[in-house]
Amino acid sequence: MKPHILKLLVLGIFISLNACKKAEQSLVPSDTSDTYTVPQGSNAFDQTIVDYYQKYNTYLLYKFSDKDVYWTPTGWRKPVQATSGGSWSTGAEVEASDEAFIPAQLALIQSKWFGFYSEKFLKKFLPTKVMLCKKVDSVGNSFVFTPVFATVKSTKKVAAFYNYDNIQINYGDATVNSMTAAELRGFIYKVNLIFIQSIIARGLSTPTPEFNSSADYITAMTTSAQSYGKGIIVAYNAASAQADWTAYITAMVSYSTVQLNTSTAITDTTPMGILHATKDTSGQIKKRYNLVRNYFINEYGVDLQLIGNATRAI
Repeated sequence: MKPHILKLLVLGIFISLNACKKAEQSLVPSDTSDTYTVPQGSNAFDQTIVDYYQKYNTYLLYKFSDKDVYWTPTGWRKPVQATSGGSWSTGAEVEASDEAFIPAQLALIQSKWFGFYSEKFLKKFLPTKVMLCKKVDSVGNSFVFTPVFATVKSTKKVAAFYNYDNIQINYGDATVNSMTAAELRGFIYKVNLIFIQSIIARGLSTPTPEFNSSADYITAMTTSAQSYGKGIIVAYNAASAQADWTAYITAMVSYSTVQLNTSTAITDTTPMGILHATKDTSGQIKKRYNLVRNYFINEYGVDLQLIGNATRAI
């Protein structure tokens, strides 16, 4: 019996040591290619960041490397120019926030992003990392024609961008203290749209069975009028339940109830007017809109339409 007792004692010690190790590393994620710890400094705002991690298991980082932002399992996502002066790959270029402005940036994030959602929603859908930045520039291409044709890099300041396991948030500089009403609405629009897009890209939101069965995606369609009549608002030639579910969610966070109820030509393929009889000829769009909206209200206590209304100051 003694050898068995000794084995049990050794096993007990091993389990205890691992339990202690887990407790000591409680602020280190287990599902990323690198490990992160918070707080990253000794500022007063660092406690707010720690509180967010403990609530949502998400790191708000103001010290990070290019790898933290651009690495993905399928390749590097930092914008680069093709060889021999070719076009630039799409993406965003970022710089970390100035620490002096992080308190105001955190307040902006709470007021215009986190504040629209319940704790349950944020726990499920926030990405692993939120990068606090003073620069988030979307990168694209423009062209010059003289003296010779050439592709040149173009950049545009944006409020947010996402990449794999992180969302990059702008305004970690002095501009956070002088944002106009229009800039605040633009921030609400962009950050929440990016958040929804990242949720969909990570495969975290799929149609409910009721939504799936509420429209016919099998029978071929050749016009927008046909798809609208079925309650399908995604392009008729690329219709699927998942694409349609995404389109309804995106419409709610991007357009106000006034815009969704404004008469708009049935040939228009944007969400504008999808709840008006001009487009919603059979009432099926309104029915399916309510299915999606009420799902998030009942399941997460979140009314996504309030975000779309806020982008238009409603």
